[in-house]
Amino acid sequence: MTQDEKNKLEEEDILEEMEQEIEEIEDDEGNIDEDKLEEALDPSWDIEEEKAKDILTRTLADFENFKKRTQRDKQDMIFFLKQDIFSKILPRLDDLERIIKNTPEEMKVWALFEWIIVLQTKLNQDLQKLWVEAFDSIWEEVNPDKHDVMTTVPGQKEWIIFDEFEKWYLLWERVLRHAKVVVGAWE
Repeated sequence: MTQDEKNKLEEEDILEEMEQEIEEIEDDEGNIDEDKLEEALDPSWDIEEEKAKDILTRTLADFENFKKRTQRDKQDMIFFLKQDIFSKILPRLDDLERIIKNTPEEMKVWALFEWIIVLQTKLNQDLQKLWVEAFDSIWEEVNPDKHDVMTTVPGQKEWIIFDEFEKWYLLWERVLRHAKVVVGAWE
């Protein structure tokens, strides 16, 4: 028996039950007898209707929560995938910055040095197009949400960053990588 045949049989059964119920509340002339109608109505119907409404409301709320959770999980997955990709690119950008910072003055006129600066600039621009922002931390106070303290140096202002090994980066206002910094310490 196919599903359509089963559905058709169920519909016929429901129609027969409805016809029997109508016959039970009709009087001899075919009019609906109000006394028989009140007797036929189940007093628990209101309770069942409230339960159905409650179940429907809860189901709708669960579905909305499911949609929000799914959207948040999707964003988290994209963030972690991008974080994996950027974690491989950012060290190369750090290398370029170290080359630029430590190049002697007499070599800064060479074409190769200019090419390195252009490459670093373009990489930074590409990262900005992908919503990655770089931040300098020098002369800021240490924030454990943004900075990893590598070492301290005596004689400097306590917990103030005065050198930075690596910058910190944000992706969609979430920390992509913490800065590695040197801070001062009183002795």
